[in-house]
Amino acid sequence: MSPVSNGSLRPPTFLLVGIPGLETTQHWVGIPLCSMYIVALLGNSIVLFVIRTDPSLHEPMYLFLAMLTITDMVLSTSTLPKMLSVFWLGEREIEFHACFAQMFFVHASSLVESGILVAMALDRYVAVCNPLRHAAILKISMVAKIALLVLVRGLVVIAPLPLLLMKLPFCQAYIIPHSYCEHMAVVKLACADTTVNAAYGLVVALLVGGLDCMSIALSYVMILQAVFILPSTQARLKALSTCTSHVCIILVFYVPGLFSFLAHRFSQSVPLPIHILLANLYLLIPPTLNPIVYGMKTKQIRNRVTRVFHVRSP
Repeated sequence: MSPVSNGSLRPPTFLLVGIPGLETTQHWVGIPLCSMYIVALLGNSIVLFVIRTDPSLHEPMYLFLAMLTITDMVLSTSTLPKMLSVFWLGEREIEFHACFAQMFFVHASSLVESGILVAMALDRYVAVCNPLRHAAILKISMVAKIALLVLVRGLVVIAPLPLLLMKLPFCQAYIIPHSYCEHMAVVKLACADTTVNAAYGLVVALLVGGLDCMSIALSYVMILQAVFILPSTQARLKALSTCTSHVCIILVFYVPGLFSFLAHRFSQSVPLPIHILLANLYLLIPPTLNPIVYGMKTKQIRNRVTRVFHVRSP
């Protein structure tokens, strides 16, 4: 079958290369990626189960964490199964609409996760700066509204990316030099003016991502101001300890994302295999490390997991 359907400039399928330049050895890369994916699924499923079954964890921070675990599983599952089939089975074809669906879920999940981190920063700000009113301000109904706002924002802002791109002609260019349908990798295949597509993607990354980072930074500036006026060192350390898990997952999410973004924008000076590997790791590092960080740093979750999986000696 011709890559482009008759009378149309829309290919029925795209071909995913995987990791350009490493096609003969990328099956080895799939082993650590698959291991990380399994850890991500197990870890996030355990955290979600613990939060769901323990009424004492039905608090804003843990409800946002539950939303984060679901988002992480969507993010990794939208790419890893197909990616591994490319690496291990050589099944490079991905159907036209499936490619854009994957693109939507990847980028929407990333934006939703960023919004959840902002919501968690708000929760930590209220907990530290206004602890007596924390329960009154962040009631379950308010948490539900914030979660809905974060979800709707992610879906609405990202929807134009695939919708605008699907309208463009692709001529004979249908080979995607990537492991999944990343937005800019597909944009470069279109045989038409893609200025609007590239500009919209850049605006979303800089404006929305930038506002999220600024909101988180502002929250922690006010948290630190409140902490440093506490009378004792012990009180300061106790207040800061409630934020350590959140700070860790902020770094886990934004640092790989920053490296991947810079590698893409300055791709001329970054070898393509390194760029693709960074993009792949960006999809896996947060889902893998988030449940580990919260499992280790949060006493309530750690104790609950220990009780659930503790096997009594006969």
